[in-house]
Amino acid sequence: MATYKIHPGIGIARLGNSTSEFYIAPEMPANLPQQCDAQGNPLLTPDLTGPLLVNTFKDKHGRIKRQAARFQVYVYDADSPEGRPLQLGDPVEGGGNHGVLTDIQWRVYLANKKASWYDFQQLRGEHGYDSDHPRRNPDITDRDRLVIDPGPRSVNTTTQRRARFDRTGDGAYATTFPPRGLQPHDIDTLGEILTDDAGRLLVLGGHGHSGCEKTGPGEPHISDYANNDGWYDDTSDGPVMARLIMYSEQVGQTRYIDVEYPAWVVAGYPRFVPQILDMITADDVLYDLSLRQFAADTRLYGRIDSFADPETIPPHNAQALAQWQASRLTWNPTFKPGFYCDIWPILFRPNEFLYLSDILAQSNFPHDPEQRGTFDPRLLSQPPRYFHERADYDAAVADSLSRHQNRNASQGEAQAETRKPTPRLQDGLWVFDPYAPMRQFLFDLLRRGGEENDFKISNKVGSRIHNLPLMPLLCGDNPLSNLVPSKFLRLTDYQLFVLKQWALGYFSNEIEQGCLPPNYPVFQPYPTTPPKNARELDRGVLSNLLGGAFCPGGEIGWVLRNPSIYLEPYRIKADRSWSDFLQSAAQANAKHGSLLDDNTFAMDSPLSQNNDYNTGLQPGDLTKSMAVPWQADFNECTTNTIDITYAEWNLINTSDDARMAQQQQTWDTLWWPAHRPLQSNELVGFDAQGQPQLQWTTWSRGIQQTNAGDLKMVSDWWRLGFIIRNPHLPPSSNVMATPSTSLPDDRYYSVERSGPDTEKSD
Repeated sequence: MATYKIHPGIGIARLGNSTSEFYIAPEMPANLPQQCDAQGNPLLTPDLTGPLLVNTFKDKHGRIKRQAARFQVYVYDADSPEGRPLQLGDPVEGGGNHGVLTDIQWRVYLANKKASWYDFQQLRGEHGYDSDHPRRNPDITDRDRLVIDPGPRSVNTTTQRRARFDRTGDGAYATTFPPRGLQPHDIDTLGEILTDDAGRLLVLGGHGHSGCEKTGPGEPHISDYANNDGWYDDTSDGPVMARLIMYSEQVGQTRYIDVEYPAWVVAGYPRFVPQILDMITADDVLYDLSLRQFAADTRLYGRIDSFADPETIPPHNAQALAQWQASRLTWNPTFKPGFYCDIWPILFRPNEFLYLSDILAQSNFPHDPEQRGTFDPRLLSQPPRYFHERADYDAAVADSLSRHQNRNASQGEAQAETRKPTPRLQDGLWVFDPYAPMRQFLFDLLRRGGEENDFKISNKVGSRIHNLPLMPLLCGDNPLSNLVPSKFLRLTDYQLFVLKQWALGYFSNEIEQGCLPPNYPVFQPYPTTPPKNARELDRGVLSNLLGGAFCPGGEIGWVLRNPSIYLEPYRIKADRSWSDFLQSAAQANAKHGSLLDDNTFAMDSPLSQNNDYNTGLQPGDLTKSMAVPWQADFNECTTNTIDITYAEWNLINTSDDARMAQQQQTWDTLWWPAHRPLQSNELVGFDAQGQPQLQWTTWSRGIQQTNAGDLKMVSDWWRLGFIIRNPHLPPSSNVMATPSTSLPDDRYYSVERSGPDTEKSD
């Protein structure tokens, strides 16, 4: 029996102030969005082999195009156990009927609950709010009016192909919107939905409008990075539901089938650096969560005695899942990750940040992937070699030493190549692993669980990393207050596990094995072909969302890592009273009608002001804890001066302690440069040969990281440029063809910055 699901399970739309133009969200990691026509139909390359990627992010007026989240129905059956896209005209079955798919009806419900929610106070609230935790806008007694609730909208592929989430409610819903007269921008819509010619759904978010309802001297003003009473913005989120409409020759009538479960859409701010991934992505978070909480792959993580015969535990079987979670669970010690598919994409990311910040551009030695660099993939990709005879082992050692004896080794190679390796036997074989110290050195630098507040390991004087900063050296979930501090970012448990296996020598080199071509683009280590199945689509979309730090974060905050919000991996648990068609498919079938009566607007209660993870999420619940307006946090998340004097304290008072004042230490730390760049190359023209001429400059120049700058960002965010990979570089620049291959300084640059003479955003 076939089942039907919507994918991606979580889609991402992005704001833009262009009134008419948009593009389709990338569905692969670190990829450009896809061009489309006015109805959302994707444009293809001239040879018709793939999607045509965007070459401009703004319209002719200099306004940012919106990014559409695209959803489609997948069918799961014996022929496609991993799912395949369902097409109009395909055979479908369900409810005791079978026929041909003639239409798809989509239902989406967007909302914004930020102004009605609790104050964001770092990690307070992640595991439940205290009864005395303050709310935003505490003086407003009518809490429902603080929710932006346009109601749900429905479209299909035949008679109603577009609908808007505006304050009119299409004349059939009592909407709640902020009062008109907000400064500097009114909010009259949260976006719109439409269908393309293939029956896929596209969701467009708002126009990036934020405004304050307070009036009087000094208004509007912003006083905090996350909580500003009187303010609203037009980010949003909510469920996406679909119903299949088929003509059944079996009964000679139209019949209806509901898909198995809703998907979810988030409308966040623009991705200004689409081709560089964050150190931790939303996909990294959800993949780790799926392994440890939902038994998604028990070959990797499971009961300690089950790896030889991996279990299959359905995520919906609560009893079996609870028994599994109560067992002794661990990572599979025999698992061998692939270097280029599993390891290198993690190690490569921090080097990309040097194109986004002066801090790293001035000295990025620790992440250097070039010749003699600590992160040289030619060396790090070499697994141990094993010899039966000692003579063969000695010959390999001599060859290695002769090749490296005259090189001016960097710190990384010094760990591996300036001393002769000690011979060792393993299972009767001589082990030749000259780069083991290099791998172990890098792994030892990684921050483990429980070390989020440690800047460095200073109490283990025998350690090779004694007094070296732990990595990643990026801000954590709470470097601001003393209540539940979490100063620095750490990798996910899965990332740490595969890197540990690599450090121990349990990994493979896919190029040497012939699984990848010799000219594999080492410096662009992400898929370039469309997703082959539904799960690849889920993961590809979420790889372009921020996965930490969450203070409060980018598109979504720390709620992303709460297993209680998921029905299954990559699918939000929805409150079905707000997500579903209010007339069931069975009721529609019983009416024997040719048209579907959609009682979309038969709501009898307002959206909830509280969490109910047992029932599921409502519209607006994924984004309600994020900063309001979003521009304030976005503007300020450049660097943060973290006090590293004491591990468990972010704030110390040295006013009456001269000794402590002398010992006080701080460190200027980046937040997430791939989401919020600090500096970049900017395109200023082309030379006589048609090559770009660049200037290194502040990316958001003229907007300081202050409350006044936050207010300016509310009006000027759309003027910022987009940072793209230099399209004039040859493809060979991504391939490590020779040991001397180096990354060009002009690998990325900013384009389309809108100057003061550009048309205003309204």
